[in-house]
Amino acid sequence: MPQHIWKLTPREAAAQCIMPRLVPNSIQESDSSKQEIMSLIAQGIGGFCVFQGDVEYTATLIDELQKEAAIPLLFSADYEHGLTMRLEGGTDFPHAMALAQAKKPDLTYKAAVAIALEAKTIGVHWNFAPVCDINSHPENPIINIRSFAEYPSHAEQHIKEFIKGTQSQSVLACAKHFPGHGNTITDSHSALPIVHDSLTQLQQRELVPFQKAIEADVQSIMIGHLSIPALDPSGLPASLSSTIMIDLLRQHMKFKGIIITDALDMHAISKYYTSAEASILCLQAGATIALVPDNALEALDAVARKAEQDPDFYQLLVENCHLIAKAKQWCGLISEAPIAIEYSDKNRDTIVKKITSKKIALNSKTMENHAMLALDIAKQALVIHDPKNLLPISEKTSFAAFAVLDGDDQKTLDKGVAFFRVLAQTLENECDFGFINSEIEPNDAYELRDSVQAVDIIILAVFVKPMSYKGTVGLSEYLLHALDHITQDKPVIAMLLGSPYLHSYLPADAYICSYSDSLPSLSAAALTISGRATAKAWTPHDAGCFQGDHS
Repeated sequence: MPQHIWKLTPREAAAQCIMPRLVPNSIQESDSSKQEIMSLIAQGIGGFCVFQGDVEYTATLIDELQKEAAIPLLFSADYEHGLTMRLEGGTDFPHAMALAQAKKPDLTYKAAVAIALEAKTIGVHWNFAPVCDINSHPENPIINIRSFAEYPSHAEQHIKEFIKGTQSQSVLACAKHFPGHGNTITDSHSALPIVHDSLTQLQQRELVPFQKAIEADVQSIMIGHLSIPALDPSGLPASLSSTIMIDLLRQHMKFKGIIITDALDMHAISKYYTSAEASILCLQAGATIALVPDNALEALDAVARKAEQDPDFYQLLVENCHLIAKAKQWCGLISEAPIAIEYSDKNRDTIVKKITSKKIALNSKTMENHAMLALDIAKQALVIHDPKNLLPISEKTSFAAFAVLDGDDQKTLDKGVAFFRVLAQTLENECDFGFINSEIEPNDAYELRDSVQAVDIIILAVFVKPMSYKGTVGLSEYLLHALDHITQDKPVIAMLLGSPYLHSYLPADAYICSYSDSLPSLSAAALTISGRATAKAWTPHDAGCFQGDHS
């Protein structure tokens, strides 16, 4: 059989169109998890979306799984600001809003190149980035600093450069979350958001970045779980809507690449549909790939059964497989995409010759260059609002610094520890450090107030950013009251190491905004406090600009 003709059973065609979750940490801890993954590969699964794990083990695992596949696997991940978004290891780049605030699109390009290179090195050839949502609502609980900007004109060039940088490394970029997740205060991980924008508003704002992404030849677009009545009055989520995926995206916007849903295990979908129902419905409505159904085997069984019973549905899957094969060829996973895909009733009738490229670990010099690039971006992204000229802090000024945490998870605590370590290295002043979150007891607040009586300044390092399933991106009234009690009449410097919008209800005398809690952003903020780095003054053109501030 010529290599460029594939023969696929309905189950194998279905399997190419489903992308389950792969959690290296779970596989290390559980033989059953690995057996489940190996079973899916034996049934012809097309690839996996990579989640939590260690970089080195993840690279080894991906290499091992590739050897088991008849058709090379396409591995994807959310590396919006680097591998650190999902893995332990890699370069931690500032978030998208920080990239845009640096106001140098060439730096966005370089960051995307570096992220793609690190991803490709571990075997991930599809980065679910850039986020093309416009953060048009300051209380959006899930987009926020993941977005480049509040206005399309501020985001467009950075979106294009991120796509170009990613795809220059033969890594697929992905514009998400179509048709726009910015103007909502609902997290689709928890519930189905309803976007009430008019068609005109959508055309002038939310859809613009996606059109620019298409013009930049983005290879894939992710569909959000959003109900948008102006586009589809039925109320269906965009990820299940043929009106949005076929009529709007394919026909009107002329997109020809891969359409992938957002994760189908998110509650916006999983509360209302089984894995079987959601997978069939999204593929029927125009998706190329059903991403992370809650139960991958249930989804595969249902889609395969539908393909066996319905020739038109099997043909739809075949068309999807052509797109997926072209993407695998584009990434360099296979040498040639098939010119035809034919029906087969025999498993593994198609064995595709894999392109074996020698694995080359990134050397220390390359990783050092990536780290320096990340720090450079972080420095250029920083903005300050300092009407009382409190910055930088002189060597004679005593201060107390508190990490204000919106939660108590280990990753957030680690960020606070990292910040204190960096601050201690950049300042030689006498100081005290501490953690505060919404669980603070009244007695603790009184004790902290008493402990800072002798200091000259209080620094609040505020770690608040969008997090899945949390539902908010702010500080509770209780915590704000406790902070007010602790700081009393002391001068306060608020370091917004995440959401820039907190200034609207967190009183302070000076603000430093980094638009990210990445390690380089923490370092840049600490250097600014010490005077070892300078930052731009906040202007009305910056995200979260000061209008009616507390100072």
